[in-house]
Amino acid sequence: MWLALSAALACGRRGTPAAARDELVVATPADPDTPDAGSGLGLHPVNANVYETLVRLTPDFSVAPQLATRWQLRSRNTWRFHLRQGVRMHDGTTLTAAAVVWTMRRIARAGGGPMGIGEGSVRVIDDTTLDITPTRPARRLVEQLANPDWSIMAPGPDSAPRPVGTGPFRFVEYARGDHLTVERFDEYWGDRARLRRLTFRFLPDANARLLALRAGAVHVASDLPREAARAARLLPDIAVATSPVGGYDALYVNQQSSAIRRAIVYALDRPRLAEAAWRGTAEPALLLGPAVLLGRSADLVGGARFDPRRARRVLDGAGWTPLPDGTRAKAGRRLALTLVIGPPDFDIHRVMATVVQDQLREAGIDLRIVPLPESGAYQARIKSGAGDLWTVAGELSDADPCVVADLAVRGAARRFLDACRAAAAPEDAQRSAARALRVLIDEEAVVVPVAGTYRVWGLRREVRGFVPHPSSPSQRWDRVSLATSRVSR
Repeated sequence: MWLALSAALACGRRGTPAAARDELVVATPADPDTPDAGSGLGLHPVNANVYETLVRLTPDFSVAPQLATRWQLRSRNTWRFHLRQGVRMHDGTTLTAAAVVWTMRRIARAGGGPMGIGEGSVRVIDDTTLDITPTRPARRLVEQLANPDWSIMAPGPDSAPRPVGTGPFRFVEYARGDHLTVERFDEYWGDRARLRRLTFRFLPDANARLLALRAGAVHVASDLPREAARAARLLPDIAVATSPVGGYDALYVNQQSSAIRRAIVYALDRPRLAEAAWRGTAEPALLLGPAVLLGRSADLVGGARFDPRRARRVLDGAGWTPLPDGTRAKAGRRLALTLVIGPPDFDIHRVMATVVQDQLREAGIDLRIVPLPESGAYQARIKSGAGDLWTVAGELSDADPCVVADLAVRGAARRFLDACRAAAAPEDAQRSAARALRVLIDEEAVVVPVAGTYRVWGLRREVRGFVPHPSSPSQRWDRVSLATSRVSR
C-alpha cells in the first residue's frame, strides 16, 4: 500500500504533473473543501500568497507596511491609509482605493470582523488615500488589519472562480481535495518570487505527508507530529524546522467556587499535558499565545505552577473531604465536574481531556467528559453555559494584544480589556492586556493556559530560504527557492 501511494505521489494525482525543477510542492492537511471556495482560494486555510493586506504581520507580532506605506490616526476613531503606488493586480489593473472599499464592504457584509467595519466605514480621499472609520471605537484597527483574512481583493463577485489579488503568486488551478497551484506574478510590485510555481497537495494523514517527503514527491511537509518529526530527523536528505509559538490551548473554568477553580489550576501538570496531547508540537504555557505579543508587560502574569499538595489543601480548606473512593464531597454532594471538548483540534482535545481527568482525580475531583466534535453543537453548548470547563484554542493571526484576553470576562478584567482597546500607544495596550490576563489567570483562575502550540515542518535539503512564521496564515513563500533550480529572469 505504501509503495503504491509513494508511486502515485511521485507521478502526480488526477493528472497533476510531477514537480518541475522550479516548482516547490508542499504537502499540507488543509483544503478549502467547499463546493465553491470562491475568492477565498489561496487565502485560507492555505495562504498561497495570492493576496496581501494593508499591513503585514511580522514574526515578532508587530505590523509593517505592505499595500499601505503609512497611516495615521486622524481623529478619535478614523485612520488614514496611504496606498503604495504602481501596484499591479493579477488581472492587469492598478490597485486603487476602490479595491479597498470593495474589500471592506465585503467584510461588512460578513459581520464586520473584530474591527467593526460597516458598509460606510471607508471614505476615499483620492486613488491612493482613504479613511477607515469603524462602527465602534477601534484603536487597534491597524494591528487587526494584519490578519490575512482581511486581504485586499479586486472588485468582483465573492464567488469568482479565479481569485485576483496583488501577491507575489497568482492563481492557476484548484482541484478540490487534491491540490492548489499558483505561479509567480512577474509584475509584482516588490522583489519577484524565486520560484516559478508553487503547488499545495492536500494529504490529511501525517504519515502520508512524511512518506511523500521521503519519496521526493514533495519538498515540504507541514504539521508533522512528534513521531513523524523524529523519523524525519533520522533521514540524511530531510531537515526539520519548527516555528515559534503562535497559538494557544486553554481551559475556561465556568465554576462559581474560587476554591475549586484554584484547585484545578494547581492539579494540572502542564508539561505532561503538552507531551501527551500535542506529541511534541506544543510547550507548557502560562499565557494565552506568545509572550512577545505582550512585550515587556508579559512578566505581569505569573501563572500558577503544578502543586498537587496545594490543590488538596485548597479543597480541604473549603470543606471538601475525601470519600473512600478518593472523590471529595461536601454536604452530601460529590465533587463532580463536566468538561466540554470540541473543535478546533478535537482529536487533541480528546487526548488532553483524559489526562486532565486523571490529574483532577488525584485531587479528588470526578470529571465527566462531554465530546462535541461538531462546531455548531459545541458553540451552542458554550452559549448555554452548560458545563464546568470548556476547551479554548486559537492561533493568533494579527498583532492585537487585546485578543489574548478577549474571553467571556467581567469585572476588573473587562475594564482592563476596554482600556487595551482604547489605548493610543501599543505599549499601553500591551500593559492593559497583561493586566486583564493577570486577573483571569492569577487572581480569578477562570482561564487555565495549558499549551503554547507551534508547527513542525519537514524540508528536503534542497529547499532554501524557508523560515517558519509563528502565525501559519502569514507564512511567506516568495523568498523560498530550490538549490536545483534557477529563477527565470
